[in-house]
Amino acid sequence: MTRGALVLFVGLFSVLFLKRHLRGFQWFALFLVMIGVGIVGLAGALWKEEQPVKGDHILVTSTPNVPIAVKTIIGVLLIAGAQIFTATQFVVEEHILEHYALEPLKVVGWEGIFGFLVTVVGMGILHYTIGQTPKGRFGYFDAVEGFKEITQYREVAISSIAIMVSIGGFNYFGISVTRSISATARSIIDTCRTLFIWMVSLALHWESFKWLQIVGFSLLVYGTFLFNGI
Repeated sequence: MTRGALVLFVGLFSVLFLKRHLRGFQWFALFLVMIGVGIVGLAGALWKEEQPVKGDHILVTSTPNVPIAVKTIIGVLLIAGAQIFTATQFVVEEHILEHYALEPLKVVGWEGIFGFLVTVVGMGILHYTIGQTPKGRFGYFDAVEGFKEITQYREVAISSIAIMVSIGGFNYFGISVTRSISATARSIIDTCRTLFIWMVSLALHWESFKWLQIVGFSLLVYGTFLFNGI
């Protein structure tokens, strides 16, 4: 639900830092998109899906001493912070593409190199400081265990490669939209990913149909069309 705030952050930053002018109906469309995503998230929270457990290789991590309310607040703040970072990235990319003659593929390439280096350094630090401790073994920061799972489980390896291809294409097409239209338009189109994820999940029977989601997605699509003047 918090991810829907991305469109609002991008619109706000575009006005503040890029001196863009959004008309009244466009601000209204941004709020419609946020409300639509919120309703979709609410439907998922109200009707939980029963997930079948397969195999015995599932790690369940927990922090029993931390109250649920505190965990929820921390989670929401982390997601909101991530959306601010993403919004900043979208706006900075638009600023760069406006002032420099750079191809979207070249921008994605440099971003990928930077992200790869940061990830490798971060993985090393977290592995030796947390992943190798008794409590950190087989957890999120145990890099050795992560590589073992990629090499031993075919599903993990295939999904990892698919994610790399998907994110690469997502970034390239996203920056192309930013250069052709704007960062705000890109953020709204990006939010519509939720709609296609939902459709695929229904087709694969990964989740059940919920009428409230129809309301949310209708607002999402309508807000997207409205913002683009369709």
